[in-house]
Amino acid sequence: MSTQKGTLGWALRVTVPVAMGYLPLGMAFGAYSVSLGFAPYLAPLTALVVFAGSIEFLLVGLVAAGAGLAQIAVTTLLVNARHVFYGFSYPTHLLRSPFAKFYGPYALTDEAYALINSGVHPTTQHQLLLVQGVSHFYWVLGAAVGALAGGLVPESFDGFDFALTGLFALLFVGAITAATQRVKILTAALLSIGVGLLLPRSIFLLGAMLCYAVLCVLMVRRPRRGTTPRGAESGA
Repeated sequence: MSTQKGTLGWALRVTVPVAMGYLPLGMAFGAYSVSLGFAPYLAPLTALVVFAGSIEFLLVGLVAAGAGLAQIAVTTLLVNARHVFYGFSYPTHLLRSPFAKFYGPYALTDEAYALINSGVHPTTQHQLLLVQGVSHFYWVLGAAVGALAGGLVPESFDGFDFALTGLFALLFVGAITAATQRVKILTAALLSIGVGLLLPRSIFLLGAMLCYAVLCVLMVRRPRRGTTPRGAESGA
């Protein structure tokens, strides 16, 4: 198979780092979905239609818990609001056809964004959509395999219900390790959990996330008027 830039072989090669994350995590999502009582086909279908990574774990959990549409919508908005900032450096100028203008932003995930901006640097619409399409395929494949394997696991087997907790715990550890303002982040997280505990159980997650979002906005430092941004005096 040719590995020349723009070919399927090239896309498979450059998206190996994405596959290493999407396949096992997609399998966990598929198994988790089945463990909640959903039909096996719904996991790959959700992976295909929603394709939003961590929010899919939340989605099936919220649906299984009987959450309302408004709660699901606001939770999804809060979790995926970070994607708004990806548009500043995403190569939208490469998207020419109506399908590309729809699918490109739709399939823009954290991993695809990092790959596109860290080394792949697609120069055509075909290359860009190929990278995102192959990454999307990994996620759907992982969900399908996980759903089938999850259906074979005995009901007495415990652990799948911890998949969501484990996922977000790992994401939090990774984020806090790389953060420069750990004390503020931990303080905001603890305060948000405290606020959430005061709310009814059905809206604990939504209330805690809203509180955390508000605290993060309030903690953002804005330079005072008349002050020079750091590095400006040296021409940086």
